[in-house]
Amino acid sequence: STFFLELQETSTILSKATPRSLVILDELGRGTSTHDGVAIAYATLQHVITKLKCFCLFVTHYPLLADLEGRFPGQVANYHMAFLEHPSHEGEAGAEVTFLHRVTRGAAQNSYGLNVARLANIPASIIKQAAKDASELKSSIVERGGLKAAAPALTMFKELVRTAPQDANSLTELQDRLNT
Repeated sequence: STFFLELQETSTILSKATPRSLVILDELGRGTSTHDGVAIAYATLQHVITKLKCFCLFVTHYPLLADLEGRFPGQVANYHMAFLEHPSHEGEAGAEVTFLHRVTRGAAQNSYGLNVARLANIPASIIKQAAKDASELKSSIVERGGLKAAAPALTMFKELVRTAPQDANSLTELQDRLNT
């Protein structure tokens, strides 16, 4: 699978990197379930920060990883691609976004996947349906208490990661702890 290949490549990077390396990891963990993916990405990035201590460009869609900036001030900084939001045209789903091809300080506050789908020429009917489904999903999360309802689980996850061994080979142990 592509996920297995991604992890093999990550293993090679982690075993060969030195403090003088430039490590680039793009969307690590996206090929599996969200909780496994977040755990793998978080533990890997933490290993790069604390053990390898090299410069790393780590691209992710997991908002939880942005918290590492607070845990490692001066070592971790969040950036996102700058954009401008425009009101949507009649019949289009969501605001239209113009990506500015400029890196900006801070974590992105929203997802713009529907805009990327529009740029990729996905049919408008599919984008419209996806926007409707995304809105319903967002509403259902808000109705169930949103992130406030998830806060205890997120706090527990952060604590598990904080107390997890720093060794990247200990991902299985972290996953076992998450499943208990």
